[in-house]
Amino acid sequence: MKKRLLLPLAVLPVLFSCAEIKPITPVGRYVVAVESDTAKDANWMRAVSALRTKYRATVLTYSAANPESILPGLRRAAPRYVCFVAKPERAGRALVVAAAQLLRQIDDDPFGDALWGIVTGYDASDALRLVSQSKPLVIQSIATSMGGPHCLDDWKSGFASNESNRNDFWSKVSDSSPVTAQRVEPDPAQALANAFRKIPVDYWATSGHASERNWQIIYNQNAGSLVHQNGNLFFSSSAGKRHPLVSRNPKLYIAAGNCLIGNIDRRDCMATAWMHSGGVTQMMGYTVPTFYGFMGWGTKSFFETGRYSAAEAFFLNNQILLWALGQSNAKLRDLKIDPKGNFDIRAFLQNLEVKPRGQDETGMIWDRDTVAFYGDPAWRVTYPEKRRDIDITQEKNTITLRFLREVGFPDKGRRKDYRPVAVLLEPPPQGTVVVDATTGKPLDGAVVTELFALIPLAGNHPQGETLRFVLRPPR
Repeated sequence: MKKRLLLPLAVLPVLFSCAEIKPITPVGRYVVAVESDTAKDANWMRAVSALRTKYRATVLTYSAANPESILPGLRRAAPRYVCFVAKPERAGRALVVAAAQLLRQIDDDPFGDALWGIVTGYDASDALRLVSQSKPLVIQSIATSMGGPHCLDDWKSGFASNESNRNDFWSKVSDSSPVTAQRVEPDPAQALANAFRKIPVDYWATSGHASERNWQIIYNQNAGSLVHQNGNLFFSSSAGKRHPLVSRNPKLYIAAGNCLIGNIDRRDCMATAWMHSGGVTQMMGYTVPTFYGFMGWGTKSFFETGRYSAAEAFFLNNQILLWALGQSNAKLRDLKIDPKGNFDIRAFLQNLEVKPRGQDETGMIWDRDTVAFYGDPAWRVTYPEKRRDIDITQEKNTITLRFLREVGFPDKGRRKDYRPVAVLLEPPPQGTVVVDATTGKPLDGAVVTELFALIPLAGNHPQGETLRFVLRPPR
């Protein structure tokens, strides 16, 4: 078993030009992990076959009772991507927690060893659609439940409600049309249904109360909800009227602040309904109640920097959580959790062999393994290049950051808010020692594995500033 290296990084304030970091190549570096009962169903195996053909993938089979049985196969394959394919009855919280822990065990370091996702759906046709996307999706049109007067100004089209006000609604039908603000009564349920039908958005982001059965449109108010039935979604107004949600185009859904909406506890639930009738082809969501938000809000914010695909943002944000938790309590970071254990927060904390100290440790261990990412992790959903805040380039063992706009980094002690710059590395770095050519000192807290680097920065970095990082072999 090859051990990944945890390396310091050095900052060299030298300007130079190099090739932009390209997306990780999935072909031949992809594992499809199919649940054993799912593997017996020819209709569901169409999704597996599609992935195997698309990426020249290795296929491994596991039982729902023991996903870790594929660990030897994963170590032999050393993949960059792992996609779990399972019927919805086998794709819930237990698989999410097991997958998150399993993919930190391919080598000896405490970090994730492959980008991953789960492919499932209300039926087999949904799974096939999730893996059949071939063209990358660059977001041009957005929708959100956290809207404001200017949230659509710079987008081609979209719509937004305001979870703090039941009467607010904004929409924009095309790049050449203005943003229309309207007052909706008695709540946004019908306006949302109409907008989903008329405006094919690429990205949908929500907060507010939710469960496996519904989503509350306005926070903590009886002002409409989204519900499901037989794989179909409906907006239900506070006046008792039901409006079907019809939106078939491919889209990303980040449920950043919603409890439980990512938990597939049975075939017919919110997540599978989004895949079946809402056009969702990638989705991130909590399988437990959320109170801390490191994974939810952190992934959303990381994705919206424009530096990463949605799957990359999810993976790298989780590595940053592990990095932050390790700095606080390495034993808690490495603690094994029973995927089928009790996820009531009080029972969860009581059952931990290592007890968290304070809100940050409690929140991070709660978020560590309980957030799901559904969809093919190699399919790229990205922000437009013009929205990127940092240009990240790599040439051999040299990484360069060029700031496209001013970027500020909060105090490193604010574990919930602080994010180092993360870089997916291709090819893997060969160096074992990195020093600052000027001071001879390493960058404190930096991490490098064969897959990624975490580069902790501090303070404000103005537009146009360039920083250079070099990985060096020992002398």
